[in-house]
Amino acid sequence: MKFVFIFLYLIFSLHVESNVENCHKNMVAIQNNLALSRSILKVHCVSKDDDLGDHFLRFQDVAYNFSFHDSLLITRFKCILWKGANLEYHQNFTAYQGGAYLKCGKFNSWDARDDGIFFSRNREPMKLMYIWDKY
Repeated sequence: MKFVFIFLYLIFSLHVESNVENCHKNMVAIQNNLALSRSILKVHCVSKDDDLGDHFLRFQDVAYNFSFHDSLLITRFKCILWKGANLEYHQNFTAYQGGAYLKCGKFNSWDARDDGIFFSRNREPMKLMYIWDKY
């Protein structure tokens, strides 16, 4: 029985490995569109395995983005955004959440605006997801 389990695991691993090679990376993009305040947007994203560090975006700079393949276990990236003259407004959220199966080529776009943080999946229309919290 133990050998059957090992054999099935090896077949599954080889199948997943070959699919990952043909799989386009998923991407998360974060844009600063703080039009009224034109303040700096501070971005910090992490996963279980990666800390992507602090990034500072000026109003309408090129979006900060990162790409990745889903792992065999659930892939999750959490981000914290800060805005304001003293970075006194913030929001903590899950920027990407994988599932029970590997996803390929997903695009999560986040837009920081004065009235909140908006989200679009795979270029669908943006919708308000979070409002800013103040320290």
